[in-house]
Amino acid sequence: MKRIFSLVLILLMVIPYVSAVPILDASTRFLTEGKDYMDSTQEISLSLMALGSSYSIAENLTKENITLFVEELLERQNSDGGWGYYEGSISNVVDTSYAVIALKRVIDLYYPNEDIYRKISKALENGLDFISRSYTLNGWGYIPNTLPEFYPTVMALWALGENGYTEKSRYVGEAIAYLESAESMEISEAKVVGLKILAYKSVGYQVPESLIEKAWDLVNSEAITIDERALLTYVLTTYEGLTFEVAKLLSRLEDLAESNETLIYWANAPEEWTNGEVFAASAFAVMSFATANALGGVGGIISIEDSCAALEKVQNPDGGWGYRAGYSSDDRTTYYVLKALKRCYFKDEVIEKGLEWVEARLPENMEKVSKEGRLNSAYIYNLLTLLEFNMLNETEKQSHISLIKSLSEDGKWKTILGPQPYDTALAIKALLALGVDPSDEDIVKAKEWLLSLPTDGWGLRIQIAVPFRVRYIMPTVPTTLEVLEALTPLVTKEEVERHLTWLMEQKIEDDGWPVVKEIYIRDILMYLGAPSVELTIRATKVLYDFGIDYRAEMFNWLLDHRSDSLWGTTLTESALAVLFFSEMGEVVIKPISLYQVLKQIPEKNFTILYTSGYNSTAVSLGEALSEVNEKSLGIKPFEGFGDSNYIVVSDFSTFNIPQYNPYIKVKSDDMYVYLDDKSYPINDTVILIPGKTSEGYLLFVLSSKGAEDIVSTFFSSTIIKYLNGVVCVITHEDKNHNGVVEFDELNIELVG
Repeated sequence: MKRIFSLVLILLMVIPYVSAVPILDASTRFLTEGKDYMDSTQEISLSLMALGSSYSIAENLTKENITLFVEELLERQNSDGGWGYYEGSISNVVDTSYAVIALKRVIDLYYPNEDIYRKISKALENGLDFISRSYTLNGWGYIPNTLPEFYPTVMALWALGENGYTEKSRYVGEAIAYLESAESMEISEAKVVGLKILAYKSVGYQVPESLIEKAWDLVNSEAITIDERALLTYVLTTYEGLTFEVAKLLSRLEDLAESNETLIYWANAPEEWTNGEVFAASAFAVMSFATANALGGVGGIISIEDSCAALEKVQNPDGGWGYRAGYSSDDRTTYYVLKALKRCYFKDEVIEKGLEWVEARLPENMEKVSKEGRLNSAYIYNLLTLLEFNMLNETEKQSHISLIKSLSEDGKWKTILGPQPYDTALAIKALLALGVDPSDEDIVKAKEWLLSLPTDGWGLRIQIAVPFRVRYIMPTVPTTLEVLEALTPLVTKEEVERHLTWLMEQKIEDDGWPVVKEIYIRDILMYLGAPSVELTIRATKVLYDFGIDYRAEMFNWLLDHRSDSLWGTTLTESALAVLFFSEMGEVVIKPISLYQVLKQIPEKNFTILYTSGYNSTAVSLGEALSEVNEKSLGIKPFEGFGDSNYIVVSDFSTFNIPQYNPYIKVKSDDMYVYLDDKSYPINDTVILIPGKTSEGYLLFVLSSKGAEDIVSTFFSSTIIKYLNGVVCVITHEDKNHNGVVEFDELNIELVG
């Protein structure tokens, strides 16, 4: 019955594509809307893998969409731990492997304390147990206690690799040896090659070069089906990275898509929907584009823009952010998130909305502080947020300085328990941010008081009844960090040496920093702290400011605490991670990439600017981009950069490129254009260079006059969506001497 309804679904979709919906948005929607028409475990599993890889990339894809597929797989699992081809059918190794791979790839979208996380974990444990029990001789048959065959063996190997098995693990070595000699009559050659590469890569086995060459031969042939092409494109994108040849594969795959106004899918032929390959083909295609997006992000190891996009998605309707997604907005979290988003977007509607929320919060928090006669962190973080974005004038600053100073008692700021290091540190931070000189009397007194306290590290201070009776509660990492952050611009390393030593001692061996490392009562260990992403990032930053560098070690530690482009368990931790990685500079972030800018063109507002004599080139470029992206771009002469994104059409010498991309230097003479130490003929060369202003993205399209045809031909191809690298150099040679610029005559060189 499902297949009958599938016919209606597919036929409705075979109409001309007239919308500019981004490809991942439309193709993931096809998979989510097609869930009820999927019969096999393989279809559901591949779709789940595709949706998991696209989460935080596809605009309208939600975790709830993914959870529906997870729940479907969980319900289909048999009591023996395996999955069958259909729901309720006998368990087999192939379908169990698909399900195990899919569930493993999405488990980190959920928090460990969630019920669904525990269910997935248990399902994976049982599924892997089924695979292990099904091993026979040197591989796997379709069902337990049957002789090995290629397809179940390669799938089992892939599933084990996804779950941490290596070539040295039990079963793996013998299975690889079997696959190297086995022949497959069950699946096509293209699928044999593709699945072997995925399986070998997953267990860390060196993929034979001959296998990669075979994959390229097959994907460039006309004999393979679209579902096979999608599989091999995904495989080669994963294995090779976003090279120019891979970009051509992605462009070809996009050209083969079927589509309507809101959905995109891939099928061997529209009328052959009944063979079930439409969902498999679409899933592998989606994984190809999602992988390209991940590989071509900001550059380097970490894509902070992915994390910014994830933070943007969990903004509350009122404009703020809560401690966790869905929690009520709070001032401290909103401060850190907005500060992080500034690293990605400069100006953005999300940031503007957040700042409006902060502006509305400031008066009520200021009034509360005035009534209670003591500071609170909400007021301080409102101030720090608006100061970060330069939104307070001098009169307003003086008003806040006066208020904060009025609450000081001889350079100390108190709570109902008396003067506190934490609150005093917040006051110092705010006063310095408001422009108060470090030599100010209140700041000097505050510094001296903090340094005079007898403990190593800082904690809660309780003043009991008689003013001179004071108790110091055990120092904690959060309070110590707050004080050290405030004192950093005011003290030398020697002045805080003992506190830095205490802080380093709180680190948990190879892990990060907890609130408190351990608590003993009468020599009995009563409490052992767990590391926090927030405290680890802040401790690493503070220590680095005093010349103690844990950054490389903590960078690797943080990689294990990433979940779906977010970090740790709170939004503050995710925001701090963005700040941490962006501040590591050359350690993590590579130069801005072409992919980073090119992928923004259909998603954000870009205007084409041209310098004198380049009007016709700009028009040709605009027409080409409008055709590819189905979105018109404004075109106007260059009069300066505003607060938007621009494609700049010009010669090689008008702009000082290092002002917008410090990694690139271009110069030219009458004959050649020079990029670093390499020269190109000036009359047949176009160079694309990504860049940034303080307000948005730039793409320079540099050429000599008369390059309209080269620009038009190149930008008319969907390949531009998948170009990566620091610079793209396009040269033309009229090979057939017909005076026409054809795409095959372009030599395209990606640099970096």
